[in-house]
This record gives sequence, C-alpha cells and structure tokens, in this order.
Amino acid sequence: MTSRRLPVLVLQSLTGWALVGIYLFPIYWMLISGFKTQSEIFANPPTFWPKDFSFDAYDFVFRREDVLRYVRNSVYIAGPVTVIAITLAAIGSYALCRLKSRAVDACIVVILLLQVFPEVLLATPLFIMFKSLDLLNSHWAVILATSARAVAFGLLVLRPMFRQVPIELEEAARIDGCTDFQIFYKIVIPLMRVPLIVMAMLIFAQAYGQFVFPLTLLSDQNMQPGTVGIFGFIGAEAADWHRVMAFSTLFVLPILILFISLQSKIVSGLTAGALK
Repeated sequence: MTSRRLPVLVLQSLTGWALVGIYLFPIYWMLISGFKTQSEIFANPPTFWPKDFSFDAYDFVFRREDVLRYVRNSVYIAGPVTVIAITLAAIGSYALCRLKSRAVDACIVVILLLQVFPEVLLATPLFIMFKSLDLLNSHWAVILATSARAVAFGLLVLRPMFRQVPIELEEAARIDGCTDFQIFYKIVIPLMRVPLIVMAMLIFAQAYGQFVFPLTLLSDQNMQPGTVGIFGFIGAEAADWHRVMAFSTLFVLPILILFISLQSKIVSGLTAGALK
C-alpha cells in the first residue's frame, strides 16, 4: 500500500462510517426514546441518552396495549402473504421470462403501470369487494389484498433473475425426460434459492409493515396488526411519543432479528449478477 493511497482509504472509511451512522441514528433514537419520560422527550436541547431510565412506557405497552398481540397479528398476515406471493411470483416470473411474445411484454407493462396506483386509492374498491364476499374483519381480506401487490412486485424483480438461468440446462433435462414442472422444481428453483430467499424476506417485511389495508379492512382491535396499534397512540392534538417509541421498538424487533440472522443471504442475493 502506497503512502498516497492511505489517505484515500481513510477518507473512504470515514465517509462510509458517517453514512452508516446517519442511517442508523433514527433506530438508535427510537430505542433510547422508549426509556425516556414524556417530558424528557421534548427537552431542549435534546438528550442523546436518558437521564433517568424509565420502564413505564414498556410496562404500558405490555400491560395495557398487549403489544405481543399486535406482533402476532402482523406475523399472521405477513406469513401467508409471503408464501402466496413468493410462490405465484416465482411461477409467474419464470413463465414470463421463457415465453416470447408481444402479449408478455404488454403484460409486464400493465403490471408496472399498476404499481403506480397507491394503496389508498385501492382501499375503497377492495373494501366494497370484500364486503360483498363477507370477508371484512378477517385476516384473509388483508392477506389477499397485500398478496396481490406483493405478487406484482415479485414478478417485476424476479423476472430478470430467472433470465440468468442457462436455457441449456433446461434443454438437457428435457432430453433426459423431465417434465416442465420437474425442470422448474428440481433445476430452476435450486439455482434461484438465494434470490428467492431475499425476495421472500422483502415481501415479509412489506407485509409485516402493512398499514392502509388493515386500517381499512379490519375494525376489530383484536385482529389489527402493529402498524394500526402504533397509530392509536397518535391523537388529534397530542401523542404519547415515549410509548410510541417503546411500541415501535418491540414491533420492529422481529424484523431486525430476521434481517441480521440472514444478512449473508441478503448480501449474496443482492450481488448475484449471474448464475453458473
């Protein structure tokens, strides 16, 4: 390493750590704010470490709000959404990348355009539709609505990845007598294992944090996910911010654990440009 190269590396390292710090600071602020009192939340100048640790906010969200119930409801929604969306997205994206026609290109354009519509715009038609199907106030209403959005997202992201699978492998398997389903299940899916895991995690996180559809389709508080539970702390004139932060910390903890435990898969999936 030359002496000229050393200052550049130091500058790059400092810049990288500064960006990481800026990115992680909101998470740090959320964690410590749950241990502050309501008055310390609004202290000026702000305190970057609680003067007196208080567990009142955590006690409140555990005893009064039953935060674990909200977390369970979020998992009940996110789990089926992930299974449905990743299954349909994998099958659909593989079909779209192997079929060659203008209809396929038109289908992709339509899917892309439909992603432009915000969830707020779709909430009212979905409410009317699920009401006619007698599915309101059930997790399945939110699961189906969220799955529809997640499948379209998965199709757009997974299609270019499926195109990286060598067609020669499929042709060789077809010569050996494999059916189309066997080729997809035994050859394509193992090669796409890491990208599918990453996509499943992204879909799970998206469904876990779903807000608009649960707020619209679920009026029973016992069935609402954590995002709607957090919204309940915010009133028209005031908000219990220390309780919001405590609730938020416990709510995002499963997602943080999931992403940290599978970080190697995420990195390899995001950097996979081609398959061998």
